[in-house]
Amino acid sequence: MSRVVSVTGEFAHDVRIGAGIALRLGDRLREHRIATGTRVLLVVDSNVVPHAERMRALLTAEGHHVHRCDVVASEDRKTMPAVEAIWAAALASGLTRHDLMIAIGGGLVGDIAGFAAASYLRGVSIVQVPTTLLAMVDASTGGKTGINLRLPDGSLGKNLAGAFWPPLEVIADPTLLSTLPDRELRSGLAECVKHAIIDGEEHFQFLERSIDAILALDPATLDDLLHRSVTVKAAIVSKDPRERGVRATLNLGHTFGHALETAESLDLTHGEAVAIGLVAACVASGDEGLTARVRALLGRIGLPVGLLGAGTAAVSVTEVLRRMGWDKKMDRGTLRFVVPRAIGTVEPGVVLPDATVQAALRAIGCG
Repeated sequence: MSRVVSVTGEFAHDVRIGAGIALRLGDRLREHRIATGTRVLLVVDSNVVPHAERMRALLTAEGHHVHRCDVVASEDRKTMPAVEAIWAAALASGLTRHDLMIAIGGGLVGDIAGFAAASYLRGVSIVQVPTTLLAMVDASTGGKTGINLRLPDGSLGKNLAGAFWPPLEVIADPTLLSTLPDRELRSGLAECVKHAIIDGEEHFQFLERSIDAILALDPATLDDLLHRSVTVKAAIVSKDPRERGVRATLNLGHTFGHALETAESLDLTHGEAVAIGLVAACVASGDEGLTARVRALLGRIGLPVGLLGAGTAAVSVTEVLRRMGWDKKMDRGTLRFVVPRAIGTVEPGVVLPDATVQAALRAIGCG
């Protein structure tokens, strides 16, 4: 059995959620009228090759011509050379416009593969098979793809090149999380907390009472978690596919978080950086009760709520502000933030006073 959440509108696609559905990939391709004998390029996170090989064997047995391109999942390699390697593998495999890519891995690999699919031969179809919690609940849904670019000072700018390219389908199989390292599982929950803050009190309370079951990979709770988070994102993306309005609410915590994530002196996963960014956004809201509640939930998950909690040396307020200046959400020289006003009430496009931003950065441990 599986549950389906649909993204409607310009970038319509389904997210199918269910235990074991990754091993029924052939059924899903038939549903999309992918003919037997199609050339398929698996773009694979090098950490999950065993998962990919099982899928490769199944698709080969069904008559598809399957090839594989492995990608190292690290932010410093989420750049054009990785895209070019996928293009080269597609050419070597003989992929045409009528063929298919399948991304198997975390959000980083899904982003790179999606960008490669959007641009190869001006666009080939792609199926997303996320293998991390973060990718299942957030990155794989909505059709945004992207790679990092080098800034003038040589550091990385997060997702500064990309394209909107919706997948044929997202296949979210929670059994794939059984091999996910504990740090990555906890990191993925940062996006779930973000969705709950956006969605409302009932969703937030579900997380507060379910953390232990989620971390224990309880199947029913995981299924509920995925369904709730994907439903939030799908509803927003359906209303605003190109991020010209309400979709910006999904950037909650990310303006602060991206600046921290790309700081080379910090060793933060995307989810850890977003967790700290959520705290900063709450501090900027001025609501101490909201901030305390979000801090408490993130702490129970085991996510950092500040740089000292992440075991890192502080970066300066000036350095983080400089990195924010390269953020995609900069609008004609003005940086706009997503600010939570209460659980279930989030305001995008807020121009915060410099003093408020600096105070929020100091509150999370910036020097």
